[in-house]
Amino acid sequence: MRKFEKDARKLKKGGIPEAKVNNLMEMFFSGVNGQILNTPIDLFIEDRIYNRFKHLRPLQFMSLYTITKQGIEANTRPDIIKITPTKVLSASITYNLVSAMHFRDLFGVDFIADHKPKKSEVDKAAELYKEFQDYRHDKDPGEEYNLVQFWAEDLNVDGYFELVDENKSSKSADSVLNDIEKDPYGLDEDDPSKERKMKQFIETHGDKDTNMAVAMHMVIALEYFAGMPQEDVKKIAMEIAQVGITGIDPKKDGYKIPSIKGSSFSGYKTLAYYYVSWAIAIPEMLPQLQMPFDREYELAKEIVN
Repeated sequence: MRKFEKDARKLKKGGIPEAKVNNLMEMFFSGVNGQILNTPIDLFIEDRIYNRFKHLRPLQFMSLYTITKQGIEANTRPDIIKITPTKVLSASITYNLVSAMHFRDLFGVDFIADHKPKKSEVDKAAELYKEFQDYRHDKDPGEEYNLVQFWAEDLNVDGYFELVDENKSSKSADSVLNDIEKDPYGLDEDDPSKERKMKQFIETHGDKDTNMAVAMHMVIALEYFAGMPQEDVKKIAMEIAQVGITGIDPKKDGYKIPSIKGSSFSGYKTLAYYYVSWAIAIPEMLPQLQMPFDREYELAKEIVN
């Protein structure tokens, strides 16, 4: 309500009663949240129906055709456009375009132009749809919710909801404290949104020779070592050097660093911590390691900064 206060004032000046304006704002909120939380999930559901229940395809076609037409009407009717905040309308159009692209993909009927979108909205929808395709045939259970978060962030509507992990939401205070004690730096926690932003930055600023995995692990390493006394970093650097005596295989897992409690690192993560710890604690000796990750380290520092 605060974010669209100017829009509300404009509607009131236009002669719409305050109570009705408040109802409209709640409708916009519910409407955009409905699209945020349903659009990516529905793509996977419709995919599954299409591929597993061929006899339902005529009904599925009719259903998606109706939904697509309703979306077009909601996004193109002059009276609706006139009262809808620009940001909400643009996000709604983009979500509807993604669904329209999926409908075109499944049934060969193209309604993209009927939405009367801006080029930027078509480009963004295509970008989101490509991301869905990346997940389409190689998705772990629950990963579709990553797209709920990612797409909302891209469209700047992620402030209207919060995804709560089912496992975390039911934890007791003691359980949460135990987890913090076991993993105070969050080394074992996944943050898909953060990883995606790091990946996008590295893809934009790196080149074909940039090792994405090492660069991303270096970001985590820099955050881990931030504020740590130099001697402690040096101790870890020497411990990793000991691990590295027999060689560090990027394809292997289970590398343990004694001073990093609970560590069981992949090869790339170990190499990243190796480089970063020496760069911080023993920079004059870094060239002797002959590790080809100078560019990755520079990118990681840019992300952290």
